[in-house]
Amino acid sequence: MAKLSKSRIVWAINETQSMRQASKLLNIAYNTFKKYAKLYEVFQPAPSAKGISKTSSGGTKQPELETIFAGNNPNYSDTKLLYRCFREGYLKEECCNCGEERCRASDMTKPLILDYMDDDSTNKSLINLRALCFNCFYIMKGQRLKVKQPKNIRQFQKAVGNLFSTE
Repeated sequence: MAKLSKSRIVWAINETQSMRQASKLLNIAYNTFKKYAKLYEVFQPAPSAKGISKTSSGGTKQPELETIFAGNNPNYSDTKLLYRCFREGYLKEECCNCGEERCRASDMTKPLILDYMDDDSTNKSLINLRALCFNCFYIMKGQRLKVKQPKNIRQFQKAVGNLFSTE
């Protein structure tokens, strides 16, 4: 195996939350990583593992929201983006159209969906994002996005219309 450079070791430490995750990111054994990190005097183990998730994915940090808004992560998950925008205060946790902010009793979450004003889901700039309740989303975007009504609902609407028609 080739000798690891100091810059690779420092990069891995900066990209992860722990030394073990940094070794996984570089796909090397922890003891090998530790040897090189001590050699370059950058080995700084955390005092405890409290708050560090134990994932097998390498523990890479999530991209900053500013980099997502700048367009550097066009395939970032809509659900994660909406949750992070709420948590970090970029969007209010209510419908931008009707102001609906009630929580569902079953899971205590607000039934909101991320909407792109220009209908381009890769354009994640902050001025293009808003949170809508499912009702407003369907009313505002349903026909443009070609959301089809089930056949039985159309039949029901037709029957109600015939019932109240003035003929």
